[in-house]
Amino acid sequence: MVNDDGKIKTLTEDISLLETYIQDLFSFTPLPLCFVNPKGMVLEVNPAFVKATGYDEYDVVGENLTLFMEEKNAKEILEKTIKEGLVEREKTKIKKKDERVLPVTVFAKSRKIKGEGVNGAFLSFFDLTEVEEKEKKVKESNEKLREKVEELEKINKLTIGRELKMIELKEEINKLKKKLKRNKEG
Repeated sequence: MVNDDGKIKTLTEDISLLETYIQDLFSFTPLPLCFVNPKGMVLEVNPAFVKATGYDEYDVVGENLTLFMEEKNAKEILEKTIKEGLVEREKTKIKKKDERVLPVTVFAKSRKIKGEGVNGAFLSFFDLTEVEEKEKKVKESNEKLREKVEELEKINKLTIGRELKMIELKEEINKLKKKLKRNKEG
């Protein structure tokens, strides 16, 4: 009995340490995260979610994903996560508290309880704003580069045409010089 009490105490302490570890990791993670139940109700968000969206914990906990995600996308992502267990790189948009829209990639993982099935899902959101801005700049740079190449090709054609004309004129001058020399000699 004493031995069992010691084991129970040790296990309880281990569980407490594990809970603290998981909570610290959830809070520390720089990616916005939320945990939802199978119906899409938000049960928990991390500080990175609060920072990225402007919603505080009290704004979203107890609310549906549709508070900040388009209904169709929220439903599809949640259903796919529950069915397949894992969703990676689903592009969507989330609405911030100030109504601005963020393009994001969603990663989702279902959470299962042994013998009970899926009891929810973890969703993480990767903000694509900077990526899309850089892609836009690259496209603009490529377009400018394409225009410069076309301009250089035109200049090249003009230059080559001018060079060919110069060669023809030099040949004509040489022929005329030879003709003039023959006429003077003859």
